[in-house]
Amino acid sequence: MTPLLLMAAILTSTIDSAGAVSRYFLPYQLSWIEDESRLTAWEKSFRIGATWADGFKNVRKRLVHKGRDYLFATKDWPSALEYMSACKQFCDVFKVAKSIVSHGEETVSVPIFDQDRKDTGFTQDIKIGTIKFDNGSRIIAFTSNPNAMLVYGGDVGLDEFPRHQRAQELYDIAQARVTWGYDLSMWGSHKGNDTLFYQICLDARKGKGGWSHHFTTIEDAVRQGLVEKINETRGTAFTREGFIEDCRRRARTEETYQEAYMCNPKGGTACIVNWSQMELCMHPYQGERLHLEASQIEQLFGKFTVAGREERRRKIERFLDGAFPQLFARTARHNLGYDVAASGEGDLAALYVDEKDAAASWLRALLTFRTDDWDFHDVVTHHFMGRITAVRGAGDKTGLGMKICWELEQHFQGRFEGHNFASEKHEMGFALMNQLATAEKRFPREWQDVAMDFFALRKTHTGKKWLFSEGTNNLLEYSHCDIGWGGALATRAGQTAGYQGASEDIQAWGKPRGQGERGTLEG
Repeated sequence: MTPLLLMAAILTSTIDSAGAVSRYFLPYQLSWIEDESRLTAWEKSFRIGATWADGFKNVRKRLVHKGRDYLFATKDWPSALEYMSACKQFCDVFKVAKSIVSHGEETVSVPIFDQDRKDTGFTQDIKIGTIKFDNGSRIIAFTSNPNAMLVYGGDVGLDEFPRHQRAQELYDIAQARVTWGYDLSMWGSHKGNDTLFYQICLDARKGKGGWSHHFTTIEDAVRQGLVEKINETRGTAFTREGFIEDCRRRARTEETYQEAYMCNPKGGTACIVNWSQMELCMHPYQGERLHLEASQIEQLFGKFTVAGREERRRKIERFLDGAFPQLFARTARHNLGYDVAASGEGDLAALYVDEKDAAASWLRALLTFRTDDWDFHDVVTHHFMGRITAVRGAGDKTGLGMKICWELEQHFQGRFEGHNFASEKHEMGFALMNQLATAEKRFPREWQDVAMDFFALRKTHTGKKWLFSEGTNNLLEYSHCDIGWGGALATRAGQTAGYQGASEDIQAWGKPRGQGERGTLEG
């Protein structure tokens, strides 16, 4: 049974019945259908029914609004025909086909412009698909030629926008079509992180530009019932686990799976290292780890007051001693990276502590938190620098981190240095890339979100040097590679400030001689 036949069997003929619609569409599709924002962007996996949901949304919207066109642009003519066919069938299923005045294909002449957008005086015949309703509204489907849309106005939908060869030109024309209060939507599966779609989605994720942001990976879709819907409509017998594994096998590489199905683009050139190299950095050992949200910090230690500052400091220090007993007992060389962020809801602050031996750096402890409580930042950074044996530290002194890094530099002279990301990001990214590529940067295998934070870092070669940027960590949505850059700062610490004495004196630096045991590297 096809999806539309199934739909006809279970739905009433009321196209705006929320109960009826919710019986057919999955939650992530309903979220798109019901979103009435003027600007909407949807990062999505392949083949989860996004365009299908948009077709229903805009059939219903044309019937509700008189004289309001929908301009649908997609990558090729077969895709345009498929969309129009689905829209026509929705009308049949919901018994509103009588509202269609005409439907079919038309040919329009569009101007040909030169590379400077000047009209050459020549024209080109372009096919468009149309459905015209008796209230004056139309659905018009265009192929990838942006100029075909020039003479129209109305709501605009850009299907698989990352795959348009003339994306910037199409967007420039599309955004002008909605000037008189119409809506602009775009959706697609990523094709690298050097696309206009990716840049718009970055703004949407941060709440910039007025965009309503939708994000659906294949794993999100499966959790919301995609596999059961496929089995129901096609007579298959997939399990959720088997379906995901099938997607992974077809993708062949983790990079392809992440881009095609997990909304994590590969980048203009590549991830910082490939997944097979990343796997060599994962080892079966235990580390110590803690994450605290702003509300937890307040519940555990109370709000900061000047009068209660010392007692609060002691309470935080006792808590840290209990949370990281093995770290503070080890007698080895350590490098600490401090990625600074001060927000109760935004980016992570991260304290990333490597243990250094002759062969590699081993992630021993990771403290992450989200708070604008600068007293907490101050106490934990000073406690880590004061309690960890033979530790070198490096922090991000860009912007918010300038003051606290300066204070740490004064308190731990020769052992802590602040670094400016604006001028040193290339060097730090390059050093981290080399460590990961040679498996000299190691971390617990079970900490997959740490692996994904490194994997989300992107590199682009300009011809002179590598530029590094941040992608999406789908296992830790509130990290924007903050852990990864914490790891890079730990590497930087090992290259710059720190202990320079004889190895036999290492126990005397940072805490009393003889306190704690070294332990094994994989223990």
